Amino acid sequence: MSRLRSRRALLASIATSIAVTTGGFEYGASDPSGRLLESGTVPADWYECRDVARPEPDSPDDADALEPLEYPAPPSQSCFEGQRPPSNRSSATRSDGDPDRSDCSPASGQISGASQYVIAFERAYQRNAFIERYRSAARTVELRRIDYRTAAIGSSPNADAVLVALRYDLTTGTRQSSRDSRVQWDIRTTYYVDDRSAFRARYSGVAEELTFVPDPRTRGELVACFG
Repeated sequence: MSRLRSRRALLASIATSIAVTTGGFEYGASDPSGRLLESGTVPADWYECRDVARPEPDSPDDADALEPLEYPAPPSQSCFEGQRPPSNRSSATRSDGDPDRSDCSPASGQISGASQYVIAFERAYQRNAFIERYRSAARTVELRRIDYRTAAIGSSPNADAVLVALRYDLTTGTRQSSRDSRVQWDIRTTYYVDDRSAFRARYSGVAEELTFVPDPRTRGELVACFG
């Protein structure tokens, strides 16, 4: 049996016709990502779970150093109920409330569970990345969420997947700079989460509105695999 090609290798091998448009990219008809954009979800054969890429540092020897955070468990499978035909419908919501409380009731569907998962995941990702870089010298990593936005792919109560856009400030400090911590303002990341996987992308531009750019489905990196 031939080895499935990784999502990264597949995408790298595809000759695409890309036109820059307001808010993102437009793909040529010959690009297999058209299949993704039609359904809104990432096909399972686009990636392999062994391609997951995320910082996972070892625990430091220094007792005063920061300990790595475990990545959160995937959103409850009960939040992704049923299998429906592909749909290009997307229900977007913006919340000024607190998504840190999970609610997978039919009224909220996956949206609350996915947003809770993404915020916890991003906290672990940033902390672990800082520890991986500074090791035992790492002392402070604090993520302060400013805003977030979600979009259910499919019907809102029982969606096929969820997009989450997150905006936050990040405070970091090392043993040498613990009294003069560095603050990175207005960091923006986007996530795609379904019942099999999670993809993450980081926005590097300047924008007034919080959007799902870059699209984590086509511009993101596989950071978690559940199946």
